[in-house]
Amino acid sequence: MATMNEQPKAQPFTFDLGHLMCIDTNPLPSLTTATADKEAILAATAQACAQGLINQLLTACPIVRSSDGDLQIKLPAPTTELPREKPVPKEKEQTKWDRFALKKGIRPKKKEASGKLVYDEEKGDWVPKYGYKGKNVDGGGDWLVEVDDRAEKDKKAEKVKAMGAVAEGVRGGTGKVKKYRKSR
Repeated sequence: MATMNEQPKAQPFTFDLGHLMCIDTNPLPSLTTATADKEAILAATAQACAQGLINQLLTACPIVRSSDGDLQIKLPAPTTELPREKPVPKEKEQTKWDRFALKKGIRPKKKEASGKLVYDEEKGDWVPKYGYKGKNVDGGGDWLVEVDDRAEKDKKAEKVKAMGAVAEGVRGGTGKVKKYRKSR
């Protein structure tokens, strides 16, 4: 769809459909043209490239229907080799331990196999077995706990009875715990 003041392109576009790339080798407007004209020419060039790429995709690539019922365009392999910023990394040299482990058939343990996480039904999430926010914490998340005075007194009484029974068994005495004073 060329307008009257557009001239036909000297060279047609080249396409790399694998990268969805359209290359226009025709020269862009010079720096001496007005800014408004440059913007209009650049917009028209970009539109022509996009339209050419879409036309090329629809005519050259097979269109298939997926199992979901969607239409998909199968792209060919890329033809343009894109440069890398950095060279391809070299394969790491094996350490002495790695060579020994390979020779003896030793494999590293998986972290999940050690069983550090357990599923908590109350929270509905995986939590650590022990430690911070772990499954073993019983009511550790309560920031305020009510203290039962009777239960505390009963515990103290049981302790005193137990100490009396120990003292009675050791000394064979009356069961009373004697208090000793420091001599001056």
